[in-house]
Amino acid sequence: MTHSISADWCRKMMALDEHVTPGVGALAARPYVEADILPLRAEETRLAFARFVNMARRKQGLTIEKLAEDADIEIGELMSIEEDAHHEPDLRTVWSLSNFFGVSQTRLMELAGLAVPKDGHWLQSAVRYAAKSAPIEELTPDEQIAFEGLIAVLSDKAK
Repeated sequence: MTHSISADWCRKMMALDEHVTPGVGALAARPYVEADILPLRAEETRLAFARFVNMARRKQGLTIEKLAEDADIEIGELMSIEEDAHHEPDLRTVWSLSNFFGVSQTRLMELAGLAVPKDGHWLQSAVRYAAKSAPIEELTPDEQIAFEGLIAVLSDKAK
């Protein structure tokens, strides 16, 4: 038995729900990940994911713009990944980053909080790594001035 589906039929079906992006295969739908079965909270692993992307990008001497161009990823998506722990990256973005940096797609999906790991021990190590790898840099003179201004404002608010 064969089925014949026309392109016109596909267009009609897509028009029924304008909020769904059509796709085929595993990357077409975001997997459902229950927060209570993860060994760590998604924010913790996403922080480690963000730190990985930031450090891997900097190690190769790339700006966010250049990485976006080379890996065929939206600039805004990369900025959100590096700066917002609550940002849930797109599956395609994580897949592209894993290919670009030459790391396991499965592990990077788990680190990004998009897949449930079979063994969460490596995730705990990744989170510890991210905490240890936070840059320790002195404030620039401009940052010091801005920080002191913020402290002054916060001190006045507390009174």
